Amino acid sequence: MSIPQVKAARLPGVLLAVMVAAVLAFAWSGTAADPDLWGHVRFGQDILAARAIPRADPYSFTSDRPWINHEWLSEAIMAAAYGLGGSAGLVGLKLVIAAVAFAILWRALRRAGVHPPAVAGLVVAGAVGAYGLMLTVRPQLVSMLLYVVLLALLNEAWRGRCRALLWMPLLFAAWANAHGGWIVGIGVLAAWGACAAVAGRVPPAWAAGSVILALAGTLVTPYGTGLWRFLWETVGFGRADITEWQPASADAAFLAAWAAAASLVAIAWHLGRRAALPLLVPAILVGVAAFRVSRLGGFFALTNVLLLAPCFAGRGPARLPLSRAPTARDLLAVGALCLAGLAAIAAAIQGRIGCVTLALPGPDEQWAPEAQAVQFLRDNPIRGRLLTYFDYGEIAIWHLAPRVRVSYDGRRETVYSEAVQQAHRRFYSKSPNAEYARQLGADYIWLPHRLPVVGLLERDGWVAIFRGASSIVLARAEGAYTQPDPWTGPRCFPGP
Repeated sequence: MSIPQVKAARLPGVLLAVMVAAVLAFAWSGTAADPDLWGHVRFGQDILAARAIPRADPYSFTSDRPWINHEWLSEAIMAAAYGLGGSAGLVGLKLVIAAVAFAILWRALRRAGVHPPAVAGLVVAGAVGAYGLMLTVRPQLVSMLLYVVLLALLNEAWRGRCRALLWMPLLFAAWANAHGGWIVGIGVLAAWGACAAVAGRVPPAWAAGSVILALAGTLVTPYGTGLWRFLWETVGFGRADITEWQPASADAAFLAAWAAAASLVAIAWHLGRRAALPLLVPAILVGVAAFRVSRLGGFFALTNVLLLAPCFAGRGPARLPLSRAPTARDLLAVGALCLAGLAAIAAAIQGRIGCVTLALPGPDEQWAPEAQAVQFLRDNPIRGRLLTYFDYGEIAIWHLAPRVRVSYDGRRETVYSEAVQQAHRRFYSKSPNAEYARQLGADYIWLPHRLPVVGLLERDGWVAIFRGASSIVLARAEGAYTQPDPWTGPRCFPGP
């Protein structure tokens, strides 16, 4: 008994889509915490509780500038997800954002005329390139989603539907309140608009007007033009103390991901030559920026997959061929295998979705302090000013505020002047100023024990009240403190 040929011809494409979705779902289900997660959720909880965005920082005793929280919308969403389901809620939020982004990506590629087999390959390429954005739960996820929406709208305008550009004010209003990645979006929009106008794909008035409308949308924030001033003063390529802000050449994995994304530019040029230039120019500009700042690598990959979609349109087979028409028995067997595979992946995901792990793989894994240090600080009567390591600040805020205020945390320039940031970097450096602790009037110090300043502090009279595998807590004087038992549970957010 055979099934209609029309439906049979679509079967390989359906199976391919299911396979891609299953593999991506499994890859995305593993989630790690980054040092800012504690702060993002806590600050979002504060916003939801107060129904207002704080302008003054209550968590640090060295903050010396008004708090420009340009990620407040993302933090409120993260706090709501955590309130609904704890760590599982955060992982669920990440999976929903990723699923929506790649569903839009799939649909946009199909609307651009890319055949399903090529769509599957391009979606996988985009997912691999953007994997770093999806490893953690942070505002960059929202930026990724909105960037995909932007590129999809640009594809619509490229095909003659200029009215798609009228969505720019709403898109950028949401983006400016969620994450600073909208700057990349504005740059891509401006470059694409100029190239599309020169190529005759979009009237110049529409191209220029879309940029003006997008910029107007970015003013719809609690800070108005103050957000522009803040980003003008703080955004740049130089952040030597953050791995993600290093050039792609500084890490083999970043360089490999960048090269893989760049290969799509080469393929698009090979397919389109001069006709592809209007689309290649914005992609190359993003590629140059991504080479200088590794964290833009995901945006580079998504740019090449979606913005260059017209170059891949109509290439390759329209569908995967069948050697013969499948019978009902074949269809039943394939369906059973698909269900079994999906069930196996669902079981694997279930074991991972409830835990946002506290250690990142690779060279950055030492950022997370041991569980005993968190237990010690939380369970002992420690109050006052805590001089903190950069990566420990928001963990301390989560577990110890308001009885303890920190000296430094991952918010950086949003609450700290450049002078405060430089002073802390010198304190962490190979040539530290041990007097800085007394200058700040710190009551306690929490640092990785590998920092050179630790020995200087102890020689200066600071007393170690806790020594762990990776960190140390120092006090001005000895005291009666309870030492924690070894931690035997899983290390999941929020810890210990």
